[in-house]
Amino acid sequence: MMKKLLFLIVFVLAGTMLHAQWIPQVTGFPLPSVGINYISAVDANVVWALGYDGSGGTAELQVFTRTNNGGTTWTAGSIPGYSTYGTAMINALDYNTAWVPLFGPNGGGVLMKTSDGGATWVQKNTGAFPAPDGFPNVVHFFNANDGFCMGDATGGYFEIYTTTDGGETWTRVPSANIPAPLSGEWGIVGYYSVVGDNVWFGTQKSRVYKSTDKGLTWTVSSLGVAATYIDVAFLTATHGIAIDRGQNATALYETMDGGTTWTLIPYSGPYYTNDFAWVPGTTNTCVCTGAATNMSGCSYSYDGGHTWTEFNGTNGVQFLETEWVNTQTGWAGDFTDATTPSTLGGMYKYNGNLTEILAIDPKEGGISIYPNPGNGNFNFAIAGFQSQDVQINIYNMVGQKVFNTTTNQNLISYNQQIDLSTLGQGSYIAEIQAGNKIFKEKLVIR
Repeated sequence: MMKKLLFLIVFVLAGTMLHAQWIPQVTGFPLPSVGINYISAVDANVVWALGYDGSGGTAELQVFTRTNNGGTTWTAGSIPGYSTYGTAMINALDYNTAWVPLFGPNGGGVLMKTSDGGATWVQKNTGAFPAPDGFPNVVHFFNANDGFCMGDATGGYFEIYTTTDGGETWTRVPSANIPAPLSGEWGIVGYYSVVGDNVWFGTQKSRVYKSTDKGLTWTVSSLGVAATYIDVAFLTATHGIAIDRGQNATALYETMDGGTTWTLIPYSGPYYTNDFAWVPGTTNTCVCTGAATNMSGCSYSYDGGHTWTEFNGTNGVQFLETEWVNTQTGWAGDFTDATTPSTLGGMYKYNGNLTEILAIDPKEGGISIYPNPGNGNFNFAIAGFQSQDVQINIYNMVGQKVFNTTTNQNLISYNQQIDLSTLGQGSYIAEIQAGNKIFKEKLVIR
């Protein structure tokens, strides 16, 4: 069976030239050109990551690395006994406990758990994911006891299991609880998202499966486009992004209703296609990474992927998988050095503060509206210059003023949330006057 994890990467040594916002770290893998294909961050200190062969070869690596000090030091290890298997993803519960699905070269697979920091690994899925049709894609634990895992269809429906005892026993979800797959439809390794009890996973037929009860029952929606590989990332139970990893690898789709309906995002700025991640603790901030030829770099968006700005110094530098725990703490994968792998390269850690108000350059002055599109509550933020007053006017698309407000203050910063939900859904023009500056932006109420 063909491996389904899509890495369209040509390895090029990135070097060490990076802006101070990203600090190189050493993952400790002893092999050269080992890249990072999955990161699971427990908190700001405990992080696990999986490595893969980034040399352009076809070797399957069952290697991992972990840290308990935010990446100051990483300790690498391997999963023994499965030298021909590929690693789908990793889900870590703490510094000692992690789960990894492994898929076989001819189908089938195993679900592996470590409880001692990777010193030993134990298979926990007896009878599940049998070859040739079985193929494990995802495992996730909501807490120490409750979890689910998902694999391709066997017996005519997706092979999904749930556990309530920490993975000691697994119960297959019955076919009546899962919409039937399309002909030839499968899941994709690592393509899933979780918010609370809500779970989503994408397929290569432009569809997204969803559960609101930790994997016990499922519904399905379609993006309404030609069959293509779909990854998903949700910030809240309702707001998410679907990422096209197949026929149109630059396409992003947005949902504001939990995945029932999807809308293509007409974004601007440098969007990279290797990985996409939301930043927890924000209302609309996300990060994308790139590692392909002529598509390498790292960008951020303060408006849910509609407008992208590149991190300084990252253009042309390869960034792999990325994971964030808050606005000041995030990681992005790199490759180990080609000559001294155990002492150079493998990971970048973010060094800064990705707060949405920083969409404004405090040195030059600027105005920002976020989230946009939004459900009615918008933040209007101004910084970087002296202003006697701030006036906000909202016009409909035929030029009629439908809202206005004025703040009379001698201020150098302004950050005000305004409820515009009474205007109704649709597009508007926001005009903000601050001192001698006038700013206009299209504003969308969803």
